[in-house]
Amino acid sequence: MPPTSSVKTKTQEAREAQRAVARTLLGQALGFRDCRAETLDALVDAGRCRILSKGEVLAQRGAPFDMLCLIVEGSIEASLLRHDGHRHLVSFLQPGDVAGIISMLDGMGHVNDLCARSKDTTVLLIPGEAIRRWRELDPALTRAFERQLAFRSRMLYERLASDPSMPLELRLARLLQTLSMMYGLKRPEGLLLQMKIAQSDLGDWLGVSRQRANFAVQQLRKDGLIELRYSAITITDPARLAERARL
Repeated sequence: MPPTSSVKTKTQEAREAQRAVARTLLGQALGFRDCRAETLDALVDAGRCRILSKGEVLAQRGAPFDMLCLIVEGSIEASLLRHDGHRHLVSFLQPGDVAGIISMLDGMGHVNDLCARSKDTTVLLIPGEAIRRWRELDPALTRAFERQLAFRSRMLYERLASDPSMPLELRLARLLQTLSMMYGLKRPEGLLLQMKIAQSDLGDWLGVSRQRANFAVQQLRKDGLIELRYSAITITDPARLAERARL
């Protein structure tokens, strides 16, 4: 029988599996996929995995956050708390998404609140020091941040273009169209969004009440564009939804 020290524990095996998944996801992420393999290996090695329980806070707006966060499993909610106490939903981060870029680059506090949406959400936290060191060694890493920031800016401008003067149904169609392009999984019945989205989430995302969000959802559903079951949204007619969104 081999010595105890040579036998991997289940915890060690789980950690190695998490790091393997993290390495795969980082190698597929926008911009990072163009970095050298040794760079990505070093970043994953420098990081530490953290498992969050549902509702656990990972970062708070304005607090120091000098690290790059890669979502490995589960879902992270990015949101802001408005002065009236209501939540303003910014996004749901899914496996392969990254967070913390702005605060890591400018040294200021995190731009929004981050908390786990699901049980056993796993993230890889890479220290900013390691990022800065490898950024000097691999120019592609700097370009990866540029690609990420450019993509996020486009998403932000798209949301700004969907101003409150537009009909709510149009704004919802545009939001779902964007989410389907980023997180749509092909299924026989259409494009299934990766994340669970309740109608209260849609309301907070669009800045309206749950009741108003429900009315817009039911209209798109009635027109045969989407299906909503247990917070799972399927785009049943992507072409017509894109047309409705006027994209």
